[in-house]
Amino acid sequence: SEMCIRDRNNTVLPGVLQLMIFLVTVFSIGTEIKYSTSRQWLQTGGNSLTVSLLGKLLPQTVVFMAVGLFILWLMFGYSHFPLNGSLFWLIVATFLLVTASQGFALFVTTVVPNPRLSFSLCALFGILSFSFTGFSFPVQSMYGGLAVFSWLAPIRYWFLIYINEGLNGVGLYYSRFYYVALILFPFVAGVMLRRLRKACLNPVYVP
Repeated sequence: SEMCIRDRNNTVLPGVLQLMIFLVTVFSIGTEIKYSTSRQWLQTGGNSLTVSLLGKLLPQTVVFMAVGLFILWLMFGYSHFPLNGSLFWLIVATFLLVTASQGFALFVTTVVPNPRLSFSLCALFGILSFSFTGFSFPVQSMYGGLAVFSWLAPIRYWFLIYINEGLNGVGLYYSRFYYVALILFPFVAGVMLRRLRKACLNPVYVP
C-alpha cells in the first residue's frame, strides 16, 4: 500500500543522510587538494589542520543535524512510527551519526588523499551500506565475510539504537556500546590527521 511504501522510504532516510555526509565531506576536503588551495586553507586556520577542519565541517554539521531532526519528525511525527523509548537519546544518536559519518569520510580522505578515489570509495560504501547494515537483509543471515562490513558503517549503529529505543523501548543501557562506537569514528580519523596535513602541504592531484 501507499502507506507501507512511505514508511519504508522514511526508514532508509538516515542511510541517505549518511551517504550525503560522506560525499559532501570528501568533496569539501578533496577539492582543496584537487585545486591546490589546501595550503591557503591551512593558513586560514592558522596553520592548524584541526582548526581548518572545524571551520569547514562545523557549519556542515549544523546543516546535517537539521536534516536529521527533520527525518526524525518524518518518522515519528508525520508517519507515526512507534516510539517506545526516549526521543532525546534518538536525537543524540542522530547527532553522533552525523559526526561519525564525517569522521568516516575524513578517515577515507586521509588514507586515500586522492579526491577522485576517496569520493568513489565513499560513494560505493555508502550505497552498499543499505544492503549490508540490516535495512534490506538481516545481518545474521549474511555470509561471515560480508557481515563484517556492516560494523564499519555508522548507520548500522544508529539503526540498532533505533530498534532499541524506538521499537523495543529497552533503554540506554542496552545501546551503550552503539553510542560508544559512533563516538569513536571521529577519534579514529583524528589519529591519521598527520597524513592529511602532509597531503595538504604537498597537494598532488592524479586525474
